[in-house]
Amino acid sequence: MNWIKFIVVFLLLLTSVITVTVLYNADKPFSSAEKTATKSAIQSGQLVSASSATIFHGTVPVVTVFGVDGDGIEKAVFVDEKSKDGYKEVKLSEGISAKKAVANVKKELDVKKVLHVTLGLEEEGPVWEVAFKSNSGKLNYVYVFFEDGQWWKRILNL
Repeated sequence: MNWIKFIVVFLLLLTSVITVTVLYNADKPFSSAEKTATKSAIQSGQLVSASSATIFHGTVPVVTVFGVDGDGIEKAVFVDEKSKDGYKEVKLSEGISAKKAVANVKKELDVKKVLHVTLGLEEEGPVWEVAFKSNSGKLNYVYVFFEDGQWWKRILNL
């Protein structure tokens, strides 16, 4: 009986260790890209300090670094590590907030749970990507322009 308990406990611990290791290693590339982009945005002089960074996979994958520039203005800097043409940036005061983007989506669609809201850069300009589950449990992505909150693209009922 003690051997059975030992084997069960051993297998549970082994499963836990493997799960934690896999999750840690899966997150490494994302956290590394965010750290590199943050360091790059600060070293280039775009930002003095950074508060957060998110990865956006649009037509061109970018890392969006949020922070404050030398004049104390809150900005979002879009860092594309593969591009050589510099950084693109927006002042956060010149567009809608993430909360406003979600409110615009909720006006027209049935939103049960918001999964994430990410600021990214597309060919048309900066957009908020709002991912959510509808009341029917379907996955939805809506893209709202940062400047004015107008709809750009919808991917519904996945």
